[in-house]
Parts: sequence; C-alpha cells; structure tokens
Amino acid sequence: MLPFRTAGLLLGLLLSVMLPAQANVPLDRIVVVVNDGVILQTEIDRAIEQAMVQVRARGLAAPPEGALRAQVLERLILQRLQTQRAQQAGIRIDDRELNEVLTNIARQNQMTLAEFADALRAEGTDYLAVREQIREEVLVNRLRQREVDSRVTVTDQDIDLFLANQPDNPNAEYRLAHILVSVPDGASPEARNGARAKLEALRERIVAGEDFASIAVAESDGQQALQGGDLDFRAADALPQLFADAAAQLEVGELSPVLDTANGFHLIKLVDQRGGAERQTVEETQARHLLIEINTLRNEDQARALARELYRRIEAGEGIEALAAEYSDDPGSKNNGGDLGFQPPGVFDPEFQSQLDALAPGEVSAPFKTQFGWHIAEVVDRRTRDVTELAKRGRARQALQERRAAEEYDTWLRRLRAEAYIEYRQTGDQPDAS
Repeated sequence: MLPFRTAGLLLGLLLSVMLPAQANVPLDRIVVVVNDGVILQTEIDRAIEQAMVQVRARGLAAPPEGALRAQVLERLILQRLQTQRAQQAGIRIDDRELNEVLTNIARQNQMTLAEFADALRAEGTDYLAVREQIREEVLVNRLRQREVDSRVTVTDQDIDLFLANQPDNPNAEYRLAHILVSVPDGASPEARNGARAKLEALRERIVAGEDFASIAVAESDGQQALQGGDLDFRAADALPQLFADAAAQLEVGELSPVLDTANGFHLIKLVDQRGGAERQTVEETQARHLLIEINTLRNEDQARALARELYRRIEAGEGIEALAAEYSDDPGSKNNGGDLGFQPPGVFDPEFQSQLDALAPGEVSAPFKTQFGWHIAEVVDRRTRDVTELAKRGRARQALQERRAAEEYDTWLRRLRAEAYIEYRQTGDQPDAS
C-alpha cells in the first residue's frame, strides 16, 4: 500500500470524471514561466473548471473570476515547483507502480481498472490525462515524504510535554472552517499590519452575515480555500495548538478572534464538535506453543507426524512446556517453554490467532498448520487490560508527527517558491506585492 492520501486523489479523479472533454481547444499560450518549465493557458482553464465543479458541489457561491484564477494559478505554480524538484531528486513513478495506484482507486469505486478507464472515457474524459495527473500527485507525495516527513522526529519527552499541555477533553473532535491571509517570509511590519487589517475586515463581513465558506473560496490563502476552508473533523490533538486552544473556547457557529502566526493571520469558525473522553480496553491472551518447521531436514509428512506424536504425549499427561523446550523450532519462545506472554489480537498469524480464539484457558489445540509450520498451542490465561494511556500516547505521537510535518511542509514550500524563477507573461496574473 503506497503511503499517500488516496482520498485526495479520489476527489481529483471524481472532479475530472465530471468534466467533459472540450471540443474546441483554443490556441495555447504560455502564462507563467516556472524555472525551466511553463504553465499554459489550457492548464489554467481546465484547473478553473475543476475548481468550479468543486465549489458548486459544496453549494458555495462562485467567487469572483479574478480571485478564483489567482487561487488556481498559485496552486499550479506550487505543483510545478514540486514536480521539478522531484525530477531533480531522481524520483520516478513507473507505469507498474502507477497501475497499482489506479487499481486501488478503481477498487474503492467498486470497479476494475478496465471498467474505471471505460467510465472515464464514457464521460468524455481523457484517461491518459487522468493517469498523468495521478502520476504527478503520487510524485509530489513521494517528494514530501523524502524531503519533509522523513526528517520529522518525535521523542518521548515531546509526548510528555504535549500531554501535559492538553485540554481536559483531548478526545474531542472539532470541525473547523479556516481562512488564512498569508504574509511572505521577512515581510515588513507594514505588510503584516495590512494582512491583519484585511482579515479583520473579512471577519466583520462574516459577523455582518456574509457566508464564511464563500469568503474563504474568494479570499483565503489556505490549502482548503476551494473547499470553503473546511478542515473536516479533526481530533483536538491533531490540530495546530493555536487552533485547538481557540476551538476549545468557541461554541458551535462562533468565530475566533484573528490568530497571529509567523506565516500569516488565521480566522477559524467552529462548525461542529463531537466525541469525548472514554476508556479503551483490549483483551489479551497468554499462550504457549511449540512449532515444528518444514525444512531441508524434515519434509511435510515428517513434520506433521512429529506434531501428532507430541500431541499424543501431551494428551497422555506430559507438559507442553517441557516438550516445547526440547522440540520447538521457535527460537523466540523455546527457552521459555513455548511461552508467548500476554499479547493483544492481531499480533499473530491469522490462522494461529483463530486457533487461540477457539480455546478456553487451560485447553490445548490439536496440531494445526500455518505458513511457519505445524503448531500445538495452549491458552494459559486471558485478561482485559486498560490501554487508555497507551492509546493516548500513540495518538499524541501521531498528532505531533502530523503537526510538525505540516509546519515543515509549509516552510519548505514557501522556501521552494522564494528560490524559484517565476515570470508572469501577463501583468494581471502577478500576485499582490504585499
């Protein structure tokens, strides 16, 4: 399974499926030069169409044409910079790997790859263009994993400090909507004051009754702008600390004050809230076993025969501990009389686990086979263990990892853009100097 977010790819694909092929393609022209590459007018037109489908699907008002074009163009520039960087780093997505990704996407849509391709063509969509779009998204995800995510570390001390500063209800989940007015690195105090004033003005418009999502589509610099700023449900400990602290003070439907960070100014709205504190338990099984491997010295029939002979001796009264110590081929448990300790579900081979699940404490299984060889197993005991604290630490580690990766990615992306050569062929496409 490839380590990237399939949901984002699916959304892009579904939008592509909904877009008909254009019968009359206008004469193409270069709009922006990005290092040694270019962004063409037809690319922008298609991306704007996709964005409009997405906006309409969410029931949002269409933003002003200029605002939407600026949003789309900036996304295309960042995407192009990342694909260029990936190529420089020697990252490639070959056809075999791409076909695996497409097959997984088709399977999630309950289709075969061939059926999926036919569905796209039936809607008038260029299947080969979709393939390349997906290849590019996989490429960018691979680049991010190599240059950003892999460099983020979380220590036990980090987790301790994180948990010590958590709110009383860390299991709460918030659905937030978000607007960002960004400022470039090294911006002057005047530029920062201007950005804050802009967001304060947007907040006043929302308070006066304008729709948050529509303003986000038209004005936000956030990555979810074209989704109306919707961040969907996220656990409190998976949000940036500034957002989590602000959300904890809001009632559903309320707006936060303007929030100040290094990369700009944020406004959040608490759309919904769910979840609460709960205990987590797991049933663990303590088992013993002995393993008879099939190897160069012992064939299938010999292994099965030995396992059956040892089982007869156990039925006759011999202990599995002594037999495991003498005969077992499992080096990890042999010297402990076959004792595997207390283990939660999912640790063992599925066939081995199913055999354990069928036994009561004190019972011994008949010989059975797994991919490792022939086994005889005994369930010694079972217990229910409270894993709330362990689960909490696991969630904290994941939340810190994701939070730091998101912050590092934003910083890395801003630096990548700042170091790039970008030439706008039309003055109206240039971003605001602030």
